[in-house]
Amino acid sequence: MESLNPIGYTAVLRNRNFLALWMAQVLSNTALNGAFFLQLVLIEQVTGSSAHLGAVIVSFSLPAVLLSALAGLVVDRVSKKTILIASNGLRIATGAALAFLAASLSSNKLSEAFFLATIYVLVFLTSAIGQFFAPAEGATIPLLVRSDNLLPANSLFTLTFIASQILGMVILAPLAIKVIGIVGALWMAALFYTGATILVALIPRDHPARVEGFDGVSAVRRAWNEIREGWHFAIMHRSIFVALLQLALVSALTMMMGMLAPGYAARVLGLSAEDAIYVFWPAGLGMLIASLLIGRFGHRIPREILASIGMGGVALGLSGMAWAGSGSLFFGKPLFVGYPELRLTTSALVMFFSLLVGVSMATINIPAQTVVQERSNDAVRGRVFAVQFTLSNALGIPPMLFVGNLADIFGIPTITFGVAILIACLAVANLVWAVEQTRRARWRHAHASLHASDPGSKP
Repeated sequence: MESLNPIGYTAVLRNRNFLALWMAQVLSNTALNGAFFLQLVLIEQVTGSSAHLGAVIVSFSLPAVLLSALAGLVVDRVSKKTILIASNGLRIATGAALAFLAASLSSNKLSEAFFLATIYVLVFLTSAIGQFFAPAEGATIPLLVRSDNLLPANSLFTLTFIASQILGMVILAPLAIKVIGIVGALWMAALFYTGATILVALIPRDHPARVEGFDGVSAVRRAWNEIREGWHFAIMHRSIFVALLQLALVSALTMMMGMLAPGYAARVLGLSAEDAIYVFWPAGLGMLIASLLIGRFGHRIPREILASIGMGGVALGLSGMAWAGSGSLFFGKPLFVGYPELRLTTSALVMFFSLLVGVSMATINIPAQTVVQERSNDAVRGRVFAVQFTLSNALGIPPMLFVGNLADIFGIPTITFGVAILIACLAVANLVWAVEQTRRARWRHAHASLHASDPGSKP
């Protein structure tokens, strides 16, 4: 579908179909994450309970565990463009319903019990819709760009996927509450969904690789077999499964940072929760820098080695942030409250380590996403992406439930350092595996070249 031959960002950004899909992702994911933050604010205002906040997080994450396999099955059978349009259209409806709910709450027209039940249902539905949107979006990228442009295309999508979580939850949503109120902010999210729907309507219609339908009593069995086929494909292709685990790690880390950032700013540094934007914006800049560099030079380093480097960088960055804020544990008060003279130097340190974390997370995510796309075929790619979202949320739910409570008990710096140690161990294990994979790949390439130059030699 791509008419131009250049390689890199020039090619993908000149590709109007890819550009429309990319811009739709920016709007849709920013709205999704911003609305999620707004829902947390609503729950906090009504209940003031961490338990209810945990329930919202479970409501948001559970659909991926329950529906991702089914979503992958649907994506492989239905036009991806149809799924993208329908998903965003349904999100407009849920966004409008949330805005009406918030307006009714502010006018005291709703009981607390009814409000909580309704918002849990809306959070679940919005997340459930996303389980169909995300794999359809990921499976559409290889249809719009050539294989040699997948790395820069994925670097752009990785940048906006992760940055939209920070942009929506940490920047736009808090700012919108201050400027136009929480009801206005929810209507703005619905407007973003509308823009995304228009953009995906502009891309060409695709033809699914699997078009046969289900019939008779064997429908459930056939569906289950195809879901198992997706998992079997992902698990048996070791490089794909490791890449899926790496993507799950980045997703869990992003949600954890979004959850802890306001508390780090308020309880550790002594700023207001909204000031997390000033401390953590370098993470977004780091993602941008890494995306540009990897899109331009990433092909020179094996994908698996890049991801290992990124994991090591995340461990180093989180350790630095824990160290920069550790004074609050010893002094028993936020740093800038008791020691205002540290404001400039400590802020600079936190921003530097935040920049490193952003660079490193993109260095994990971009090559991992590219491995999944390059090494899965059209007939199963949607189900492989469904495996990704199932893993990301299944592995991400426990940290979301417990990290916040552990941070309240032991302090955010202590928990951050503990997470850094865990990731450092994973980085070492991943590097050992990556070096072995690279060595085997080079041996196979050399052996194939030797056999090609001497057809009479034994394979």
